[in-house]
Amino acid sequence: MGYKKEEDRILDQLRVPISFERFTKELPKRYREGEFDEHRIEQVDKEWDQFQKRLVKQWTLGKKIAAFTLASAASLLLFMGSGFISPAMAKILAKIPPISSIYDRYVNLSEVITKELKQKGYPVKEVREHVGGNKEGVYIFLNASDKKIEEMKPGIEKISFGILHGEQYKGTRIEDYYVKVRKFVEEPEDWKKEQDRITKETDEIFKIVEPVLKSFGYENVWGGGPDKVELEFPNTESKEKIAEIKNAVENALKAAGKESVTVKTITFNLAKREHYSRWSNAVSGIGHEFMTYKKYHVSGVGYKSIDGEKMQIKIRMNLLSTDPKTDELAKDLHAMAEDFIHSEEIWQKVKDDPYEIIITSKDKKTLNK
Repeated sequence: MGYKKEEDRILDQLRVPISFERFTKELPKRYREGEFDEHRIEQVDKEWDQFQKRLVKQWTLGKKIAAFTLASAASLLLFMGSGFISPAMAKILAKIPPISSIYDRYVNLSEVITKELKQKGYPVKEVREHVGGNKEGVYIFLNASDKKIEEMKPGIEKISFGILHGEQYKGTRIEDYYVKVRKFVEEPEDWKKEQDRITKETDEIFKIVEPVLKSFGYENVWGGGPDKVELEFPNTESKEKIAEIKNAVENALKAAGKESVTVKTITFNLAKREHYSRWSNAVSGIGHEFMTYKKYHVSGVGYKSIDGEKMQIKIRMNLLSTDPKTDELAKDLHAMAEDFIHSEEIWQKVKDDPYEIIITSKDKKTLNK
């Protein structure tokens, strides 16, 4: 039977920009190897910014597969996509009391600012958050002339900073957000037409490939676009069957007049992918909590599967090892992470997996040996 997990079904709700494709091919390996440098976080966020700004409907199943690869490896952590917070996390340490409902407030920030500004009569087209890197903030795009924008800018900034500095975001990174007011510019018609063309041609390819894959018991295992098809299989599948499926897809494309479309096969480590899947909520929840509140001094959280068996959870602080607060805070973070992992929701998924929590300082010293 074809390999299909819950994440594959969730992909039906994802939309991914074409500009993500090249980046996502390299990103999973970097995360699995423990690379969490700020410049990579910033690169992810820049791509996500482009997604939020430009995307209307240009997505294909191929882009979903790229997104799934990314989600499997990085748990959508940098996009703050989980919000999976255990009640235990909210009460574990009295000396660092977390506020546990931040996720809902975080994801609705753009809506909050948009609603408030529109109520005041400002011509807001969209509000976007820029997350990652050394500086984070909010971009506010207006349907107005340059002159009008300059006139409205002080009032918009006052209202926006009033929200960002309000009680509900106290102690979070959101307090430190910048606010930038910009003119909304429509995407060029040529760009829109090109996206429509790519979408249409890729959909045509999908209609050819899908029934072939289903006949072999596979669904949602391909990526690519109008000129290529990439078939992805677990490494537990036989080489003979993979070759048979590839040949059948090529024949179907040829019969439909699409012989110029290339077909490539890719295999992935099934044990590692399932390993990451089991731990994705745990790492996302820990990362969301620790990276949202400034009091934790955490700049990155990630995970690495060791041969699909042992999971390494890596927490990087933005304090130097010589800072007097570092050792004690590292112990607290370790205790909170352990408590979260052993919460009922998480533990039932990962309890049979060996794991270790590694906390490092800004100068890359391991703190919890």
